[in-house]
Amino acid sequence: MYLEKLHLTNSGPISEALVTCQFNPDGSPKPLIIVGKNGSGKSIAISHVVSAIIAANGAIFDDPDVEKGKVYKLRSPGYVRHGAEYSTGEVTFTGGFFVSEAQLLKPKSEFTEAIATYSQWDQIGTSMLSHYNSNFLSRIEDLRTTLSKDTHLFFPPNRFEEPAWLNEINLKSRAQYPSMRRYENLSNRPTIIYAPMMQIRNWLLDLIYDSFAIERKVILAPVADGSQQLREHVLRNGPASNILTSVENIVRLIIGGVGPIGWFVGQRNAREIGVRVNGELVVSNLFGLSTGQTILLDMFLSIIRDIDLGGAVSPALGEISGIVVVDEIDLHLHADLQHDLLPNLIRMFPKLQFIVTTHSPLFVMGMEKVFSADGMQLIEFPKATAISGEQFSEFESAFRHMQDSAKFRDEVAAKVSQSKRPTVYLEGATDIDYIKAASKMLGEEELVGEFELVDGVGFPHMDNLWNAFKSHFHLTLSQKWILLYDCDTKKQDSSKGRMFRRMIPQQPNSIDCGIENLFSDDTIRKAANFKPAFIDITSAHTATDRGKKIEVPEKWKVNRNEKRNLCDWLCANGDANDFAKFSVIFDILREVIAAPVS
Repeated sequence: MYLEKLHLTNSGPISEALVTCQFNPDGSPKPLIIVGKNGSGKSIAISHVVSAIIAANGAIFDDPDVEKGKVYKLRSPGYVRHGAEYSTGEVTFTGGFFVSEAQLLKPKSEFTEAIATYSQWDQIGTSMLSHYNSNFLSRIEDLRTTLSKDTHLFFPPNRFEEPAWLNEINLKSRAQYPSMRRYENLSNRPTIIYAPMMQIRNWLLDLIYDSFAIERKVILAPVADGSQQLREHVLRNGPASNILTSVENIVRLIIGGVGPIGWFVGQRNAREIGVRVNGELVVSNLFGLSTGQTILLDMFLSIIRDIDLGGAVSPALGEISGIVVVDEIDLHLHADLQHDLLPNLIRMFPKLQFIVTTHSPLFVMGMEKVFSADGMQLIEFPKATAISGEQFSEFESAFRHMQDSAKFRDEVAAKVSQSKRPTVYLEGATDIDYIKAASKMLGEEELVGEFELVDGVGFPHMDNLWNAFKSHFHLTLSQKWILLYDCDTKKQDSSKGRMFRRMIPQQPNSIDCGIENLFSDDTIRKAANFKPAFIDITSAHTATDRGKKIEVPEKWKVNRNEKRNLCDWLCANGDANDFAKFSVIFDILREVIAAPVS
């Protein structure tokens, strides 16, 4: 089962987005890469797909990720786009499976005309505000067959494995050989994958045991020189050995090396899985790799493990089909892993439909290099506009060569030296809008007008700017540059020539990160009363940390998909009292203007 079409209207920041998935002439799916700025709706889009997959599993199995009768993605008036009267989402899969949902802000009877973009309009009752429909239950046997032979996984952005140095003892103490029982209504195959290292480790121990202890055969064959001597030959053949071969192909690519892989496990009660390539020890503990390598190992071995749990006899990589959704696929990955390794790992699964979001131009360039421009889909949200790899790679090329090319550095330095105003780099476009609005309300327009405000596209990019120019390129600047970080980055104030790094002081408010920390709790409540979806609230609760109970206070956080909408509302409806704390930013600008050049 593959995703065929996704159609959204008035969902969060998305006014309307239609994604029609593309397939190769042989029927295999093209990777779908979704890009866009923070708050553009990327995660909202894939949440519809994941929710539909979980609903499909819930129709068949008694152990889905979400309790029966409930949904993974909430339908709520709070997620209807500001100014709209409804939101709709329709997910269509190959094989004719579908999920349709709608949220209305008024009863259907009060609409003067039908919602043309919603195919299920006639199914909504006249007094209804919410609608959900799928054909999973009406095609239960077809669905069972599809889900059994395919893999459908979601890797959320909060996936994380503790580093080996932190949990090595814990891993050793828990390692075990699992016994998997199969029941018709139990899948033992979770869709949402957070930190699967322990499960993969136990599964891999099981494979190694079966392959070497049960499926291993030793035969005696004559030596090739024609003498009467016999030589032992070890053969491994069977389901576990076949699966282990697929695992070896993934591991070999991640750790490097050419040649046959040999496995070994540690001492009794201290089970570590090591790898030799061509007889040479490459990794003594496969699950003690770097964070980036572990993330990739988790992701791609989870795919093989899932299809194995489904009962596949020999899950050859090229035959595994289904859908793998990854939010922020470049998470925790070094540039080389994004550009070179990750696209090649994806290529090893030609029949899997990868649906991923990313902020990494390096990953997109690597995908285009491996798959070609015609072999993948690149969609930019919030409008689901198809763009080319060349369009996205222009930014990557400029930014990457700022670090790597002396010639490019000189060109950039020559260009910025011609700037006629001091420049302030901020972590996002909403920061710029907030500061401009605050300057009007607090009478600081003249001060802000002295500066050019620039979107730094997040603090990692601002870090790269600082590192690139603090050495000696700051000498080429004719005007001062300020890299102004949000309070949660914990940056130390620093300066080098005309380069200044400053952090906005943190305020004692419930929103403790981002520039929104400058707004008082009263202001945030006012915004949340208008639209609850602006703010995500985690209630105060008791948690256990290494056996100790701790009290966790209530936490407020700006919903990342509503960040732009919140900004627009506060800038349009806020007053001087709401923006009072922004005076600390204007104090920083004055301080830098008056500061001597070191």
